[in-house]
Amino acid sequence: MNITRIPETHNRGYRLGRHVEHDPRSLRYAHGVLPKSAIKSVSWTRRIPILDQGNLGSCTGNAGTGVLGTDSAGRTATGTVTISAAGAAASHGLFTAGEHTLDEDFAVKLYSLATILDGISGQYPPTDTGSTGIGVAKALKALGLASGYTHAFSIAALNSALQTGPVMIGITWYNSMFDPKNDGQIVVDPSSGVAGGHELELNAFDATTSEYEVPNSWNETWGKDGCGYFPTAALTSLLSAQGDVTVLALATAPTPAPVPTPSGPTAADVAAAVRGTLTSLGV
Repeated sequence: MNITRIPETHNRGYRLGRHVEHDPRSLRYAHGVLPKSAIKSVSWTRRIPILDQGNLGSCTGNAGTGVLGTDSAGRTATGTVTISAAGAAASHGLFTAGEHTLDEDFAVKLYSLATILDGISGQYPPTDTGSTGIGVAKALKALGLASGYTHAFSIAALNSALQTGPVMIGITWYNSMFDPKNDGQIVVDPSSGVAGGHELELNAFDATTSEYEVPNSWNETWGKDGCGYFPTAALTSLLSAQGDVTVLALATAPTPAPVPTPSGPTAADVAAAVRGTLTSLGV
């Protein structure tokens, strides 16, 4: 397991909090790739409001909560989820059995559980450690809200995963990305400097314009009603810079089963990417 902590180096009034966790074992759980003819525009309806992580590095918990509150194939989301007694028992005392509203309080508790499960030194509370996409996936599985998760290592695999539901993306956040254009386009300019790491839900893909929509967790005043979008080229560059895609198989939805066309990096590629990030961060 390789975890790289990404320090936040900005003072823009928005918190980040995502760290990199790339495990060569994840290659065994790579999401399959559908034929190009099967890739269509998708826009999965989000049934909960845009959340606001405030001054807490809980973006991973917010992204996971967003996925729970968004429709997927064969599943219409609601504003609540039900945690079983077994899930509550596995939550380290953070959740009780019963119905829970998918709000900021839920997202913070999910983040807290992720900090326990992802292996980063320090736990929230009291320490605002930040966390990883894999940590949140582990937390959702422990709660019984996900039956498992896979990883997309390419744009083709991401597009395939989106055919059955929203995903979580973990990316480097550059200073240029804090101020989207009026139409919501997030400007990816590495020369503006690394601000930290961020996790977001990705719930829509337009096959005509090759654009991807992401609800953020900085309230509705950011971007366009709390959302932004990436052109394909920009998202491709972010994924190549230690980005990752976590595809949750929600327990109430069928597990995606795309055609298993081989895709993704080798273990050596993952190791090289980790070394590249450490070098860029001056570690």
